[in-house]
Amino acid sequence: MRSLSFLPLAGAFLLLAAPARAQTSFSIGPRVGLNLATYHYSEKPILGTIGYRAGVEAGVAATVGREHFALQAAVLYSQKGFIQRYTVDLRTANNLPLGTADIEYRNRLNYLTIPLSLAYTQGSDGQGAQVFAGPYLGVLLSGRYESVETLQGGGESTTRAGDITPISKTAPDLAAYTQRFDAGLQAGLGYRYRALLLQVNYSLGLRSLAASYSYNGVPVSNPAYYNRAFQGSLTYLFGK
Repeated sequence: MRSLSFLPLAGAFLLLAAPARAQTSFSIGPRVGLNLATYHYSEKPILGTIGYRAGVEAGVAATVGREHFALQAAVLYSQKGFIQRYTVDLRTANNLPLGTADIEYRNRLNYLTIPLSLAYTQGSDGQGAQVFAGPYLGVLLSGRYESVETLQGGGESTTRAGDITPISKTAPDLAAYTQRFDAGLQAGLGYRYRALLLQVNYSLGLRSLAASYSYNGVPVSNPAYYNRAFQGSLTYLFGK
């Protein structure tokens, strides 16, 4: 009789223990990382080649998990951009040959980025290897370009630089402009060991950054281009 009366108590204990094992956890902490970013043009660039440019990424990340699944979000300062190299033939005002110059154009865009991902982790406690994917939104904080022109044959170098600013419909001059908002998708792999979360991912911009505007009543348009970046980060998470 005692063994029979123990069975309902044991069953009730298991029912109460199951939700406890599957309870939701929350962690938050600082994140630091590196970006290796470039641009993707909808049409092949007329001049030279487009390369990657390294940048930093830092901010705060949080994760809400339940068993194998977790919702991950972050608010990050993220540097993106690209490097373009090409060669041009220089001529005088009378169209006479002046020489050949190598040009390196560097573009840097600084964003406030908000990624949101759904992760599946190897361990039911959120530990171990994981895969994750989700959307991201970027808001341009500032931008800067630098163009270095070097004459071949040991000639002098000339540097030009300026700001890259967001544009809506009209522009006061023919400076460098881009769209304020960036948006896209990201996916990657990670590994969590206790409070440390290491992740690598690839972000795919889906919104063209090309600015179309009017200057002195004349429409100005540029070919569509998009952010692309490989990213690696390390997060230290406080919380259960």
